[in-house]
Amino acid sequence: MNFADLLTYADIETLKRMADHYDCGNDFHSKNGLISSLLHHLGKPSRLKGEVESLHPAEFRFLQQLCFDSREVFSREELIGKGRAALEGDGDHPRRLVLLGCKKGWLFPGVSHRDKSLFQVPRDLRRRFLELLSEKYAGTASAEQQPVAYRNEEGLMQEDLHRFLFYLCQHEVRLTSEGGIYRQQQRQIFKALHVAEEPVPKKGWRFGFGRRYHLYPDRFSLLYDYAFYRGYILEDEMDGILRLSEAGAGKIENKDPDEGKEIYRFWLRLYKKPIRHIALLVKWIDLLCRNVWQEANRVETVVRQWLEPYYYESEADLFQRTIKMMVHLGLLRIGEGEDRCRLLRMNHQGHIWVSGVAGFAEKSLENQYSEPVGGKLVP
Repeated sequence: MNFADLLTYADIETLKRMADHYDCGNDFHSKNGLISSLLHHLGKPSRLKGEVESLHPAEFRFLQQLCFDSREVFSREELIGKGRAALEGDGDHPRRLVLLGCKKGWLFPGVSHRDKSLFQVPRDLRRRFLELLSEKYAGTASAEQQPVAYRNEEGLMQEDLHRFLFYLCQHEVRLTSEGGIYRQQQRQIFKALHVAEEPVPKKGWRFGFGRRYHLYPDRFSLLYDYAFYRGYILEDEMDGILRLSEAGAGKIENKDPDEGKEIYRFWLRLYKKPIRHIALLVKWIDLLCRNVWQEANRVETVVRQWLEPYYYESEADLFQRTIKMMVHLGLLRIGEGEDRCRLLRMNHQGHIWVSGVAGFAEKSLENQYSEPVGGKLVP
């Protein structure tokens, strides 16, 4: 529902608290008068912009979580969790942010009988806040740089999943004692894919995320882990062979047009443990790089607030990992400007996927699908 609709469902005590917060109501005994005052107060773009600029950092982070999470309703526990994430351990209580959201009209109780215990964000208010964030941080189209060259892998991940499964159908693939495909056969598989990669070097440390990350390069590791998670491939440890399952054989015969979106959702779940706010990160990148080429450094500056070091990885490392995998997933294009700066731009299909998947409710994968044998994220 929109802001005006939710105001009509709100009781007069709720309207009084909002009007008192904004200091905009004169007749506290008239529900219609309070609604008119609140609509007039928040109807002006300059007034809403001033509201955003006056927020304390924790309040601003809480607002971001409400606006970027596209779900219709939230439970009280989910809102408390968002408040806790916004506070970043500064000692304040997350309930204060939830109450503030109610006073400011960011949150309203559910109006139907089944939603009475839930809360919702006004659709039009959410849209206007996101427009303000875009105007503030994305810059203007007139300042846009155009790349001299760019890379676009849109649609290639799901095609390469099909090619990998087809290879398994045509060849016997043997596994090493570690459970990995022999390097010579890895090269044959990589040669059959759209995006070429090289086997992981035998020497040196390797740090990453995923069940087979220590055995395979970045992109194929994600593709392999997804195929294993969906049950398309089976690791026969006794015979040391990687087999195609019945479900995998079915995928060869019947391509799923939504497979790419499902790989994206799998990636969100796989990376949620090391990058706790991965869903918010992707939403920000989509907002900043939608319909415009944006400098990667500028994007990193905006999203850095939602990145935390993870073991050997700094905030900058995690941002680079995120961008790299978004390119591989076909969500994002990456280019080079005339001054050799990196440029980013969302693909149309990528924007649809990011908009269509809330991401915040996705749970981290179970260890059996997300970590190497032994539970270590190091080679």
